[in-house]
Amino acid sequence: MKMKKYAKFAIAAALAGVGIFLFYLSAASWGRMLLAKDRALLYLSQPLNVQAAEEAVEKSGEEKQTDGGQEDGTKTMPTFCIWGQKDAVEIANANLHRSAQADAILMCGNPELLFEDCRLPGSEDKQGCLLDEKAAWELFGSSEVVGKEVSYEGKPYFIRKVIPGKEGIFAFQAGSLWGSGNMEGGQTENGTYGEEPQGEGQHGGDGVLNRITMQKPEEKSLQDLAALWDYKYGVSAEILDLQLLRGIGGFCVLLVPLTSCVYFLWYLCRQYRNQQQLVWKAVVAALGLMMAACFFVLLKGYVHIPDDYIPTRWSDFSFWSQLWRQKWEALRMLGQMPKSTLDSGWMGAFAQTLGCGIFAEMAVLPLGFFCMDFTSEL
Repeated sequence: MKMKKYAKFAIAAALAGVGIFLFYLSAASWGRMLLAKDRALLYLSQPLNVQAAEEAVEKSGEEKQTDGGQEDGTKTMPTFCIWGQKDAVEIANANLHRSAQADAILMCGNPELLFEDCRLPGSEDKQGCLLDEKAAWELFGSSEVVGKEVSYEGKPYFIRKVIPGKEGIFAFQAGSLWGSGNMEGGQTENGTYGEEPQGEGQHGGDGVLNRITMQKPEEKSLQDLAALWDYKYGVSAEILDLQLLRGIGGFCVLLVPLTSCVYFLWYLCRQYRNQQQLVWKAVVAALGLMMAACFFVLLKGYVHIPDDYIPTRWSDFSFWSQLWRQKWEALRMLGQMPKSTLDSGWMGAFAQTLGCGIFAEMAVLPLGFFCMDFTSEL
């Protein structure tokens, strides 16, 4: 009998260790997803050309100066960066006769929206670039290369900063490619953007700038920002609903605490029924109420339901079917859109949050039954 108890205890301890470790990984990954909640991502099915993107950024800057620098998302557009990626381009270090392949990130706007704590190269810096650690080591054999020169498509770029990463990234302001030919794109007579350049003036940036990363004010929804972009520039953009992924990930993180609380309440209920003295029944009941109150407070601070998930009228029963279709389309868009190197961040965080959260729950579920059997035999 003792061996049987020891075996149950060993299994329960192993399940508890695995569950806690996986829960930690899931919660840590979800925390990384939360760091990006002040960013909104939009996708352009019809990419902008470089001139149109440059003019959009310039127009936004002029509006902020006119409105005294306000960024409330109502009178002016929040800070944004229009960008895109060219896969496996060749960059060279002429001094050391080295070359490397990297994914080129072409930007128009604030690079800090794409790379944390990285304000260089600015939108007016047409000769600056960023390299990640992998590209820097392949080209120079070192990551201490700020100020050194690399070349891309015959044009020299000076390294402003080396960013963390092992993917192989080369980032620069796309405006450095503008002017290599007869560019007649940009803003049309009706004030819209995004027409393709005419003649033979197309260059490496056109057809690439299909993403927008935008600062998200707390009081504005993703739908508000997409509508504001369409209103300002006449170019429709589709929402990349990472808020939905954060909600799914948060639910997976919540599974283990919720299951643990249910098991503990179940255990207290059994103890309440088994107690013969009224005093101990009161103690057990008080513990149960305290734990339920603490869990309610934690849940209230943890769970936030966005306004677009709440119907405006209780009688609007079609709201839920429309919301389901909208969120399903958002998930399909996230799955089907062309992925960039920068997408690996949120994709990896979501996959780890989801996978580790589910496997942690699978470890905790049998753990409760083992604990119940073990305590009943004591």
